[in-house]
Parts: sequence; C-alpha cells; structure tokens
Amino acid sequence: MPLNRWILATLVAFPGAAMSATPVWEQFVEARKTGAEPVLPDYSWAGYMDSEVPIPDVAGPIFDVTKYGAVGDDNVSDQKAIRDAIAAAQEAGGGVVFFPPGKFLMNTFDDDGKPTFITTGNIVLRGSGMAEGGTIVQMVNCFPPDDPDKMYSTPFLITFLPKFENPEQGTFAKVTDDARRETFSVTVDSTARLRVGQRVTLAMQSTDAIPEFLAPHSPDATMTRLVKGGIQVTERHRIAAIEGNTVTFREPLHTNVTSSYGWTLEPYNVAENVGVEDICFMGNWRQRFVHHRTALDDGGWSILELDSLANSWVRRCSFINTNHAINVRSCSQTSILQVIFAGSPGHFAIHARAGYGFLGGLLEDRALMWHGPSMGYQGVGTIYWRCEMGPEQRMDSHSGQPYVTLYDAINGGILKGMGGPLAGMPHHLRYFTFWNFNHRSKVEKAYQFWNPGKKERFVMPIFVGLHGTPVELDAENLQLLESQGRPVEPESLFEAQLALRLGGLPEWVDKERNRWDEIRAMKLPSHPRYP
Repeated sequence: MPLNRWILATLVAFPGAAMSATPVWEQFVEARKTGAEPVLPDYSWAGYMDSEVPIPDVAGPIFDVTKYGAVGDDNVSDQKAIRDAIAAAQEAGGGVVFFPPGKFLMNTFDDDGKPTFITTGNIVLRGSGMAEGGTIVQMVNCFPPDDPDKMYSTPFLITFLPKFENPEQGTFAKVTDDARRETFSVTVDSTARLRVGQRVTLAMQSTDAIPEFLAPHSPDATMTRLVKGGIQVTERHRIAAIEGNTVTFREPLHTNVTSSYGWTLEPYNVAENVGVEDICFMGNWRQRFVHHRTALDDGGWSILELDSLANSWVRRCSFINTNHAINVRSCSQTSILQVIFAGSPGHFAIHARAGYGFLGGLLEDRALMWHGPSMGYQGVGTIYWRCEMGPEQRMDSHSGQPYVTLYDAINGGILKGMGGPLAGMPHHLRYFTFWNFNHRSKVEKAYQFWNPGKKERFVMPIFVGLHGTPVELDAENLQLLESQGRPVEPESLFEAQLALRLGGLPEWVDKERNRWDEIRAMKLPSHPRYP
C-alpha cells in the first residue's frame, strides 16, 4: 500500500507537556458567530436537561421498601415488597422508592421468574450507597431468553417502559423543504397537529439516501439491511417554536435534510424524570465469558433497561457480575454518570441506541466487558465522556446506522473488534468524533476504517488529539485528522461546547468531576456467589 495512505503517529504525550490549540475548534467557534456550517457537530445538547442544570435530588414522597415487607440481609426474597413499593409510588403519581443499607434479593427461586416493570415517570430508585456498607440489590437467578432462537432476547431485571392511555399516533407532518445540518428548523406541509413543547421524531427511510449518507463509499452485498431497507433516521426533537409552516426545534439537526427522501414528523411518546441512584446491583455471573456462546453469556444477568424516557438518569451506581448492566433505548437527554462496572467480565456495560443526546460520563469498567462504551441503531448525538477503559478493551459502535457520536477524553482501549452483524454495517455513519482519545494498547499498531468484507467500516470518522501509544491510521478514509500524537486544547470537546453555548461551564460539571475521584476510591462490596 502506498505510504501516503498512512499516517504514522510518532509522538507520545508526556506528563506536563503543553497542549496545543486545534484549528477545528477555532473553526467551530467562528461558525457559531457567523452562522456558517461547522465541521464539528454541536455535541453539547446531551444529558439530563441538556446538561444545563444538575440532576435533581428528589425530596419525595418516600416509599421505603422495608415498609412494604422487605428485610435486608435475611436471604429471603424481597421482590414482592420492592414491587409493592414501586406500585405505591406509581399510584401516588411519583416518588422515591428507597432502599436502606443491606442486601435485597430479587429473582430468587421463590419468585415468578419475570422482570419488574416501571411504567410511569417521576419514579426514582434510591439506595444508601453503591459501595461497601450501602445498598445491594442482588439478582439471584438468571433469566432465559424470551425467544430461545434469539440470544439477545433475554429480559432485564428492572425495565422502565412507560405505558400511555392515549399515546400520540400517526404521522404529524411531511417535511417540504431542505434543511442544513446544525441548524434548527424545518418546513412542513401542516402544523395542525404540532405544538410548542411537543416531542417528535424527525424520521426518514429511503434507499435513495444511501449515496449521500455513505459518500465517498458505496454499500456492498453484505450490507443487506442497508441495501434492502435504505437509510433509516429517527432523530428525536422538542418543538421550541412554530411560525407559519416553519417548525423550530430546541436542539440542532444533526444531519442534512433532503426533502425528496420523504422526511416526516412522527410521534415520540416518552416518560420523564426517572432516576436510579446510590445502589450496587449484583448478579451471579461468575463463568468465563465467551461472546455469543449462549444466551447466558450474552445476557443472563441483565440488570437495568431504560426505554422511551427523557430527562432521566442513572448515577452513583455499581454493577458487579453482570452480563449486560444497562441498556438505553429510545431515550433523549438522559445521563449515566459516576458508574463502576466490576466483577466477572460480561457482554455489555452500557449500550445506547435510537435516542438523541445520551450522555455517559465518568464511568469506569473494571470488569472489562466485551463491548466497551457502546452505541448503535439510529442513535444520534451520543456522548461518552471521561471514561476509563482497559488498554486492550474494545470500543463499540454496534452498527444500525448511528451518527454524530463523540468519544471525549477517553482513557482508552482499542478501536477495532466492534460489534454488530455484517448485515447491519456500516458501524457508523458520518461524524464519529474521537477527541483527545488516549490510546494505550500495546498490541494494536494500525487501524482501517473502511475495510470491505470485514467489520471495520465507518463513514469518514474524525480524530483530533489521538495520543498515547503510536498507531497507524488509514488517513484516506478519515474526514479529519488533527494533532496526531498529542492532546489538544480544549481538553474536553463536550465541556468546551457546553461552556460556549451557555456562556460558561455549569458548576455541576466540576463538582461531579471532583466527586468522581472520591467515588472511585470507595471499596465496592465483595461478590461471592449466592449460596
């Protein structure tokens, strides 16, 4: 292969070395002033309430599980009591389901073998700490898959999935004009069913869109979902204003909208203000993990699922001996912060898909799950921020046409071995941005990003400030490669964009970063098998 197709990183970041400003950041700042199109997406519209305010400390009402019959540390199932406390909170219109210190058991041999569902918003599950001396919720037995032929169909111990008496249905409007990425408005044929504050899905599915979304690449025969079904977009938005037939969203479009592809506004029904905090969730997975060997390996002890939520969170929790700790599906403006994964290696730590503005930050994967920070399947505006990985642990973009993802200031693993079937390729569409990624692998020395017939297929990713152990990158298949071999200023793109948008960095960011050091120093509970 010609040498000019490769960029060899020869510089290593040394402690105390001054970081350089980077032109693409300066271009973003200037574009914000002038209204020009920026190279970088604006990733700051992510996390609980767009990260503008701290996650709230909900006062109550309090529904203490021990008042409903739960007894910690008695080796007797607490599942019915926990469900009764949840039911009472839902009946009251919301509240805090509280767990005092101790171990509380779910899915024992005395239980019904079914997951626990929470079907309304405004419910917070709160324990008394994720570390030793706090609250443990232990999933004693695994779940089998719902469909024996689908290993991925294993349910989760606790699933937040709202039910609506009168959900909005049917197409709201058709988009009639083109719109540019990183702007805020679309023109539609009718606003009769639209209102300010409403959540909608900007949707499109078209085979005609394939050349634009894959350029400069073309699909091959292995990409059967793309070739047959076309490009599929489900970009979630909130309506900020309606003027005539112009609908303005609160957050930016993250893709160009070419009206001839058949864009529409569709319903997006979600619950809000759901939280999980200060709990250690423990499974009984203690075997040697083998990827896709069995449903038990892939998801037997799956713990927490968030589905169709907005402005929700998981924080200050630990997950020990699990196969799939957290699944985030169709959620917007949702944060997972200050979470540690430990114990036996499993399948997923966090996987996020089909939402807008998911923020996973201040995370540490001590278990070294098979898939590291993970997203896919029409996820838009996903951010993983200041995460700790193992040096040889896989990043994961799980195919299914995600776009506009930021891996920001990650102390990282490797950039290959990502998941998703060949039928669902490419791994990622445009604007997959790696910002100040610290590459620590001692094994991987080179990466390709469009490798036909194999699983390394990304549409022109962006690398800024990739540093650490030197690697070769296939520069011909990158949109941008800046400051290779050294970190850049700003250190965190998410923080810098948030500060630029708000006129200063919110206080909660530094507060939680400082608190994260204290949390990481805590001793987690020991994790023997349940007798």
